[in-house]
Amino acid sequence: MRQSMRIACIGTGTVGASWVALFITGTHEVTAWDPAPGWQDRLLAALDRYEPQLRELNIPTVRTRLRLCASLSEAVAEAELIQENAPEQIDLKRALVREIACLAPLDSIIASSTSGLLPADIARGIPNPGRLLVAHPFSPPHLIPAMEIVGTPEMPTERLEAAVEFYRSIGKQPVLMSRAIAGFIGNRLQAAMWREGFHMIAAGEATMEEIDNIIKGGPGLRWGINGPCEGQLDWIDPEASGEIDEERWSILMQTDWSRLAGPPLTDALRDILRPQLLAARAKKLTGDAWEDRLVAVRRAVGNI
Repeated sequence: MRQSMRIACIGTGTVGASWVALFITGTHEVTAWDPAPGWQDRLLAALDRYEPQLRELNIPTVRTRLRLCASLSEAVAEAELIQENAPEQIDLKRALVREIACLAPLDSIIASSTSGLLPADIARGIPNPGRLLVAHPFSPPHLIPAMEIVGTPEMPTERLEAAVEFYRSIGKQPVLMSRAIAGFIGNRLQAAMWREGFHMIAAGEATMEEIDNIIKGGPGLRWGINGPCEGQLDWIDPEASGEIDEERWSILMQTDWSRLAGPPLTDALRDILRPQLLAARAKKLTGDAWEDRLVAVRRAVGNI
């Protein structure tokens, strides 16, 4: 994709307005449209809040690059990438995507901000479903860099890679998923955690406040540096060889700490994990570097 693109943002609620704020930080020409009455005033009010936040992060916005459109057809007429932000209702998204596909240029990419719907389901019935991908942000998109990208089975690899390049150019940290699964990566992991939390609450084992304080002031700080899997490297692979210690794996996966059972350590899983363990080891922060990063995180978040 070119350095400067024509981007359309369709739907300007909480997520859509946040996307607009991020889109106008680059050199892109941005159009926006929403079917709800009064959306223009709400969008501009949201930008009034978001733009100072981005400036504080040394990411200036250029609002003159934004054009508010009177119709969907006007917004997408020349767009190269269309960010769709309709509510999480499959019939509504399908109808909107079909309309976008009929109005937008044939070679444009349609990116859905869905939190868990599969791209093939959203694209069902549109001409050329290889135009559609999921671009799932974590809210608010203009402040949280991580996002997940997954295409329909028909989407060419070069289109997916072009989308990754675009989102990276505006400061996102896209993860291109190799397989479409409901909920993608982030929401499946979040769901497992909050379900375990509410199991503890239901059993009288903990309160909401206790659970939230532990995560915010404990694992949450560490995960911001090395993530939950990398954090287990030294335990399951103590020799740094890429070979899992079977006894330690059993303790980690089967100790009765969670109501969710872990996977058995099969030969197939060993083969999957071996290169991933070595790759994680190669980039893992250790010693002073890890602690220095943790100090920086503590300084940034303050007392939670």
